[in-house]
Amino acid sequence: MQKISEHAQVAKLLKKKAKELGINVTSSRSKSFAGGDSVYLHFDSGSDNAVSQLKDYSHQFKRGHFNGMEDIYEYSNRRDDVPQTKYLFLQDDRADKILGDLAHYKTSWFANGEEVNFSQFMYRLKDQSDDWQGVLQNLANGQKHADFQIIRP
Repeated sequence: MQKISEHAQVAKLLKKKAKELGINVTSSRSKSFAGGDSVYLHFDSGSDNAVSQLKDYSHQFKRGHFNGMEDIYEYSNRRDDVPQTKYLFLQDDRADKILGDLAHYKTSWFANGEEVNFSQFMYRLKDQSDDWQGVLQNLANGQKHADFQIIRP
């Protein structure tokens, strides 16, 4: 039986944890390259609480972090009791799934009467509404909201 790499083990453990939390993983991959390895996990559903739990759980699998000021990788979380990866990326695609083809650069996003970019729109929406996914779904379906608006091209 072939032993799988540490970074592949990390991907497997994260997929399992995501499933336990009710998060739908759309893709996961691990890869190695000169000087390291990485794990990418994409998901498109799940509550904010579940996503927060997954992120908290995932921290143990990162060996450290990249220090951009000094252009070095710092090993700040080396552990022998769990498999680890050098780089770990959890990609939250929940808003993209709700919006479908609406998440387009020509779409105008308004939060509290102010035109903002998509990132600012999502930040404010998540900050102001515990049911941000429901509000976003309603907006995508053309319903009105007092504080948020999407204007299609």
